[in-house]
Amino acid sequence: MSQKQAVAPSEERFKALVTATSDSIYSMSPDWCEMRQLDGRGVLSDTLEPITDWLAKYIHPFDQDTVKAAIQKAIQHKEIFQLEHRVFQADGTIGWTLSRAVPIMDDGGHIIEWFGTASNITERKRAEDKLREAKEQSDQQKRLYETITSSTPDLIYVFDLDYRFTYANEALLSMWGKTWENAIGKKLLENGYEPWHAEMHEREIDQIIADKKPIRGEVSFPHATLGRRIYDYIFTPVLNQNGEVEAIAGTTRDITDIRNAETAISESEARFRTMAESTDVMIAVGDTDGKAVYFNEAWIDLTGKTSAELLQDGWVALIHPDDQTRVKKTAAAALRGLTASQFEFRMIDKKGEYCWLLNKATPRFRPDGSFAGYISSTIDITEIKENEQRKNDFISMVSHELKTPLTSALSYVQVLQKKALKAEDTLAASMLDRTVIQLGKMTSMINGFLNVSRLESGKIHMDYEQFNLASLVSDAEDEARAAITSHQLSFSCTEDTMVEADREKIGQVISNLISNAAKYSSSGTTITISCKRNGGSVQLSVADAGIGISEEDLPRIFERYYRVKGIETRHIAGFGIGLYLCREIIEGHNGKIWAESTPDQGSTFTFSLPLAD
Repeated sequence: MSQKQAVAPSEERFKALVTATSDSIYSMSPDWCEMRQLDGRGVLSDTLEPITDWLAKYIHPFDQDTVKAAIQKAIQHKEIFQLEHRVFQADGTIGWTLSRAVPIMDDGGHIIEWFGTASNITERKRAEDKLREAKEQSDQQKRLYETITSSTPDLIYVFDLDYRFTYANEALLSMWGKTWENAIGKKLLENGYEPWHAEMHEREIDQIIADKKPIRGEVSFPHATLGRRIYDYIFTPVLNQNGEVEAIAGTTRDITDIRNAETAISESEARFRTMAESTDVMIAVGDTDGKAVYFNEAWIDLTGKTSAELLQDGWVALIHPDDQTRVKKTAAAALRGLTASQFEFRMIDKKGEYCWLLNKATPRFRPDGSFAGYISSTIDITEIKENEQRKNDFISMVSHELKTPLTSALSYVQVLQKKALKAEDTLAASMLDRTVIQLGKMTSMINGFLNVSRLESGKIHMDYEQFNLASLVSDAEDEARAAITSHQLSFSCTEDTMVEADREKIGQVISNLISNAAKYSSSGTTITISCKRNGGSVQLSVADAGIGISEEDLPRIFERYYRVKGIETRHIAGFGIGLYLCREIIEGHNGKIWAESTPDQGSTFTFSLPLAD
């Protein structure tokens, strides 16, 4: 019996075993060019006769090169062919098989045939694909969550139902001063929580498991590097598909700075209220719309109204009817420009009497520069106003009483002047001329004091008429050239400009500005008087080349009784009422007056008046 005949029964038994345990069986020629037989068993279509196009018929194009390479390797090494690859199934769909082929060799060791099996692994491969996709999606989600949680300063973590940490982001690990390996899977105590703190969170976790509701709290905890900090935390239940709690997710935020700021603000507010309530000054606070939101006790003491009544604009109703419109306009203008304001007004007190108040309001701004409202202080100036009235009455009375003897004295001097000239007594005439000048200055000062008292008592009268300002300037030129011989005077105001004003008082303003220019500039210098139209108004300017005014003094030169102090002005007489009267007269005509100056180079005073309709 030959060896082949002896082996044949063994091969047959092997093939029978493989056939019984495999989904498909096949046989191939030694070089795999021909498939001799394929029993697909419903998975693959059967081949009862040898075919050569088996690769295209059964193997998916994407795997054909891989199959060829595996075949060549098996032939070369005479080893078992084994490969997972895609195939076209009997129903036309694409499936997966695990293909194995064993080389059958003759006595000389030459391959005479390949006997193969193909196991259907389609479901396994699909399951693997789904598992891989799920893993990729899970990895993607994990990367996403880690990116999010690692970029936030908040502490993010997850507990299991046994209080163990199953997740902690980098911020939490940093706070603990631990790594993932020595923190995850540990309980609260093991991660440095104090016993009371750990027990508190464990009770909260138990409560969440029981009622499935979030819990929020605030607690202090020692940071690994920053020391004890204050944290706000929230625990949220994680529910499974059955609605049961399977984990607890937590988020914690460091609110130490917020709490410190709140404490500082609270302390600041307490200090403010303590100061506001302990002072006699009336303090009020307004919001961004100008509405009052706070009045201190001093307001309540003065008005006899409750804080609630004052907050409901009750304080406005207490203002004297003659002052209400002015107060509202002043406050509204300040609110539009977000500027400080100051005004005097009368208000009825709890005794039913009107008192005079001085209010100063200052805008408040937040650290980011946004407007936060106003804070105002108000003081009772009734006594000051009464003293001023008494003073003005006294000045008015004295000035009025002085005018009569002064007029008589001037008359007597003028009679003596005529006699001295007739007697050709030049010395006496010269001295009497100087006396007339001094009496004129005294008359001017008395008239000034009278005008101030009349202005402040509201009794000064404006006699409006239409006139040509150029004509008034021409008259002022004649007077100035007769009175001022120490300076060069330059007038340039020839254009007709009709205004409606009190001619005499505007003339006083022009005369006062020219006189001041002469007083505060050296002899021989030029004083320039000019006027020009500017839109719906006319501007008149008086410029000198004198000592000038400092930046410190310039904003105050129109204040009553204010005089510039300095070596250059010590020898110049005056009471500081001239420019004050000029301002009051011009503003009483709805005009404006201002000054521009450079020290040691000169000053320019300008006023504007509306043109007549």
